[in-house]
Amino acid sequence: MEERLRQVERVLETLRGLGLFKRDDLQNLHLLLTIGRTYERLSHLEKAYEVYQTALALAERLEDAGGCAALLNRIGKVLSKWNRWEEALDYLDRSWKAYQELCDEQGQAGTMLDRGIILHEQGNFIAAEEVYETALDLAQRIGDQKIIANANNNLAVLAAIRGDFNESVMRYQTCLAICQEVGDIGGTARAYHNLGMTHADKRDWNAAVDCYERAFGIAQEQGLLDVMANIYLSRAELMLEWEDSSMSASFCARALDICRKIGNHLVEAEAYRLLGRAFTQRRQWATAIRLFQDSLRLNEEYNNPLNLAETHRDMGKMHAAKGHRAKARASFEAALAGFRKLGAKADVAEVERLIEALGKG
Repeated sequence: MEERLRQVERVLETLRGLGLFKRDDLQNLHLLLTIGRTYERLSHLEKAYEVYQTALALAERLEDAGGCAALLNRIGKVLSKWNRWEEALDYLDRSWKAYQELCDEQGQAGTMLDRGIILHEQGNFIAAEEVYETALDLAQRIGDQKIIANANNNLAVLAAIRGDFNESVMRYQTCLAICQEVGDIGGTARAYHNLGMTHADKRDWNAAVDCYERAFGIAQEQGLLDVMANIYLSRAELMLEWEDSSMSASFCARALDICRKIGNHLVEAEAYRLLGRAFTQRRQWATAIRLFQDSLRLNEEYNNPLNLAETHRDMGKMHAAKGHRAKARASFEAALAGFRKLGAKADVAEVERLIEALGKG
């Protein structure tokens, strides 16, 4: 991966040396877009942001409305990957307005989908679902298969959170079929991974492992670091279900290695949560507490309410295992409030059972 980044840098320097950034502004704009997308795909977000900003200034000078709309969208997506939600939403809103002025329905649908993803990440699931459905309706009207696939994928995630696993599997399968048909390799990897997580929620371990292996093979071949990191975490969680804390910790370490390279703090927070569970299984309480606290801190800082609630729940389980029922109850109550706010019905039911099991102590 580092070698591929160095190759991009060498190409850029070669082009500068040949003076290709001086002759034709329109060609320069297309070149900058290509370079920015390459950096973004390789999760080199700071470089992507810098290139896109340079390209946006050039597009504005050329009065290229379509180029400006596309670049505003790309910058918004990069900012969302940094968890800079408000800035990201501002750029996406500007992009949507630009596409609306151009009567570009495909651009509007894609930008709407990206906006839904940010609302989703912020835990505003009701608003996110409405935006996804609107984007899906528009994409179906204009026949944009890629947006249809992505909207189904995101709606499947929300269905799984609600505990509606049958709808989730159906939507993931729809997404997967479309991605394979149109040759969307990254979308195929993500769909397999997400489908695997739903199978894991249903405790269908063999189906989950099969999906994870398919997803990882594609992600590794294509250099999709963010997908690889998330699959490592899913494998880590599966190992915890099988009470193999050593293997779980190994997968978490691999995910952490990736997320520190790409600056993904939410993946880091999730890795700490799972490591907290691993050390709980080993009954190494002090280490487990420290890891859960690190996860809580990052999830609060980067505003991930779902993972925050999950961490409170798992910390409560640790306190319960230690026999500290008052602390366990406090953690479970915090988790319950979070899950209720998100409408995560299956998680609400689980935490209610955990609180009931504590008794009145």
